[in-house]
Amino acid sequence: MQTKLPILHETLLSYDIKTRDILAINEDAYTSLTKHLSTGDISKTAQPNLIVGESGSGKTFLMKRLCGSIKKDTGNTLHPIVIEGKTLFSTEDIWLQCVLQLKTEQSDDCFDTILKWQELSSKRIVLFVDNIQYYFERTDNTEQYGLRGKLNRRGAPILIASSEQVLPAFTEYDAAFFDGFKITYLKPLSLSAIEDFTKGKYDIVRLEKIMSYMPKTIRSMFIAIEILDKSDDSKKDLTFLSDYFFSHYQERFDATSIQTQRILSALSQSDSGLTLSEIRKITRQGNGKISPYLKLMADQRLINKEAKTLRGGVYFIIDQLFKLWLRHNTAPIIKNELP
Repeated sequence: MQTKLPILHETLLSYDIKTRDILAINEDAYTSLTKHLSTGDISKTAQPNLIVGESGSGKTFLMKRLCGSIKKDTGNTLHPIVIEGKTLFSTEDIWLQCVLQLKTEQSDDCFDTILKWQELSSKRIVLFVDNIQYYFERTDNTEQYGLRGKLNRRGAPILIASSEQVLPAFTEYDAAFFDGFKITYLKPLSLSAIEDFTKGKYDIVRLEKIMSYMPKTIRSMFIAIEILDKSDDSKKDLTFLSDYFFSHYQERFDATSIQTQRILSALSQSDSGLTLSEIRKITRQGNGKISPYLKLMADQRLINKEAKTLRGGVYFIIDQLFKLWLRHNTAPIIKNELP
């Protein structure tokens, strides 16, 4: 399973976002949602839309494109509001954030304030909520029924949300949003899509090598392209990549114990992982000083163990980008001691 690296997954920020309009990824979903927004009657009830896809599939970028499209093409009738789901702990948080972003006079009933703003401006709000799973995990069914009830009112804001997966709150029969979302599924970002985007401008072999250390996300692709723009030699590509995340991994490394650092440094030098006896030989530490730390590191998801036998096994670093950073920035191990 691919390691999830939060630093490489963009969040949808609540200020004006500049997007690369030329990036045609998830084009079918973009076209369908754009048509839904441009042809709907702004005075009628609109079914909420949910964009579902695993990390890196382009959910956030798709929402950015839709937000940009509204501002460019339908700004006279629609008004986008962007909210990050991690900031939501209640339904009222949604309406309060809307009012704050509209910069209108706040009343005791934020939802009523929103409806009045729409009436005065002759525009309908399109409410983008990225990572809406946080809202559903933090609220109960009664509160969610309240949200659906307000969204079902004529002329209420149009909700377009994203989630990494379809939650029980969307599928269980007695759930407030049972059959309530029109769901659009996104596939993971593929190498062929990246190759189509680069249009032969970049060495795809070098780009694929850089991307192999990162999750397949839009941001990862931009990082890889940025590295190729400034690297004149394939041998420098991974050094640039390691430098790109130097501060993040330096802090992560410094936060560990000396014994953990010693083991990580050893593991980073091997491509195939190390057994307990190999770690002991390279670090020159006894079993009693190695085994407890290996268990702790496994519990912290720093390393994993692939067991060949009940007693044996090979240990390796889970985060390949962290491993790359360690290899470039920790004391080198004598190569002839490695398997």
